[in-house]
Amino acid sequence: MSPELDVLEREIARKGHHRLDMVIELTRLRKRFRLAGAARAELAEIKDEWHTVHYKWWIITLSGVLTFFVLSYFYYTQLGWYADQRHLPPSSDWLLNRLPQVNLMPVLSWGWLGLHLYAAAVAVLYYPRKLPLILLTLGLFMFIRSTFIFLSPIGAPHGIMDMSKLDYFFNRVMGVLTFNNEFVFSGHTSFPFLFYLLFETRAQKTIFLGGSIVMAVSVLLTRNHYTVDVLGAYFISYSIYRLSLGLYAGYVRPLFLLQSALAPLTPSVPKA
Repeated sequence: MSPELDVLEREIARKGHHRLDMVIELTRLRKRFRLAGAARAELAEIKDEWHTVHYKWWIITLSGVLTFFVLSYFYYTQLGWYADQRHLPPSSDWLLNRLPQVNLMPVLSWGWLGLHLYAAAVAVLYYPRKLPLILLTLGLFMFIRSTFIFLSPIGAPHGIMDMSKLDYFFNRVMGVLTFNNEFVFSGHTSFPFLFYLLFETRAQKTIFLGGSIVMAVSVLLTRNHYTVDVLGAYFISYSIYRLSLGLYAGYVRPLFLLQSALAPLTPSVPKA
């Protein structure tokens, strides 16, 4: 090959590599632009949600519902402590006797915690107007479930994997966020399912319904609940959700609207 052709070939190769670098850089910049645009749109959506909140009466309503939520939690801790003092007979059921036993404690502890932290973030960021309904639903759930725990005459399933001994997280929250003898009905299954019912987007519903199913399977494979606790969780949780909607629409929301109607009108100040 002549020197001229050799130089020309190297020049073509150099420009080809340069063009490839430009394409890669352009692709990277477009990806960053799309991500920045999505982030801006997400922030705008959050800002719009909070702009629609009627702050004065929202705070009053939220304070009342939050008080009920705290009282329900106190009720849960007292009845949970009482349930842990009882010596109840262990048992089993048809499905548990046929399932393998698998240690899925990380799913029940850190997975459970992650779902709840994500749910709290979603509720605060995207559903500020719905926060009173969410807290009312969770408060009702704790109150009703605590009563079931108090009335339940059956102890732990045979072969239960003790979360307080096998898991770092539950070892430190036992007696505060959870107790040993709370079986009827499964809180691991119910809470994600309630978030599935309360939240609205397809992605959020998919995450929480999937999380609920994963938790349901995990509590059965670790023998931390009876089958009836898991199946009943869906029916009772849905019933509590419907009850919460009825109470909110029949009592909380009308009071909120009445307060808003009686509030003095204030002229809007145009932005500079």
